[in-house]
Amino acid sequence: MNARIAGRGVPWTAVRLAVAAMALTVVAGAPRAQEQRPGGAIETIQVRPNVYMLAGAGGNIAVHVGWMGVVLVDTGSAEMSDQVLAAIGRITDERIRFIINTTAEADHVGGNASLAQAGLTLLRYNRSATGGFAGSDFQTNFGAAGIMAHENVLRRMSASERPTFPGTGWPTEAYSGARVRSLYLNGDGIQMFYQPEAHSDADTIVFFRRADVVVAGDILDLRQFPVIDVEHGGTIDGEIAALNRLIDLTVPPAPLVWHEDRTLVIPGHGRVCDQADVVEYRDMTTVIRDRIKDMIGKGMTLDQITRADPTFGYRRQYGSDTGPWTTEMFVTAVHRTLTAGS
Repeated sequence: MNARIAGRGVPWTAVRLAVAAMALTVVAGAPRAQEQRPGGAIETIQVRPNVYMLAGAGGNIAVHVGWMGVVLVDTGSAEMSDQVLAAIGRITDERIRFIINTTAEADHVGGNASLAQAGLTLLRYNRSATGGFAGSDFQTNFGAAGIMAHENVLRRMSASERPTFPGTGWPTEAYSGARVRSLYLNGDGIQMFYQPEAHSDADTIVFFRRADVVVAGDILDLRQFPVIDVEHGGTIDGEIAALNRLIDLTVPPAPLVWHEDRTLVIPGHGRVCDQADVVEYRDMTTVIRDRIKDMIGKGMTLDQITRADPTFGYRRQYGSDTGPWTTEMFVTAVHRTLTAGS
């Protein structure tokens, strides 16, 4: 056929150039999902037509808007609540109706009380009626927005005689077990997947099925090596299992790899990403886990393993020698979880 499209006389070279140009155009347009809006210290990023990410309030916050109102995933730090409310007000006039927490960390749940009180319960509530709606005031959060999280989030937020977090910010609906919890809000199926022993023992992945957006919480933080909170049940194997679950929930832009259509992932911190980013992060974590496991099998001590630098090749991108989570802390946490009980 002499390298021409049959009957059209168009050279294949021209077709390739046209496809390449189209690919570049589409890729250049892909950051539509990361269009920024001004707003003080809070950065508002539109992920989907009705889903936004708020960055700069501590942990990333997902804002899902629909006919019922606003569904939030995480609430940021307590001191940022006023700015978060202002940022939500620039997105919609609707009230906050429901909050889902992905973890018990203060930079993800600190704003629970303020944002819930600014909202309105989805359930019918009458303060003058005994028990409010179908039971206790606790179920309706005294008329404020409801809060859902794994029971370990509630346990940690309410721990001690003088809890760090006010009771109005505790989860009003706590679920248990390594299972899927599902809701249908704003015309979207929402699934919550508990991930045991990952970043901690209180991690949940939230999947908005119609919007095709996954909120990963602190399981995914592209700024640094995975934070393994050993003191609160975190393990390296559980972290890798959680990253594999994230990959299973996401769909890549195949077969049109240059197209912007794909599942988008909101991490606990950092930029919006997709399956390829999660795969790269999972592979990095697995390689380092396997290196340390091999060194342990050879009888090397933690000090010897640290000096051997099992993070080689990844340290420049994810490592740090200062701050709240250093490379050495990561290696130590991996070593602790791999040698626990031995």
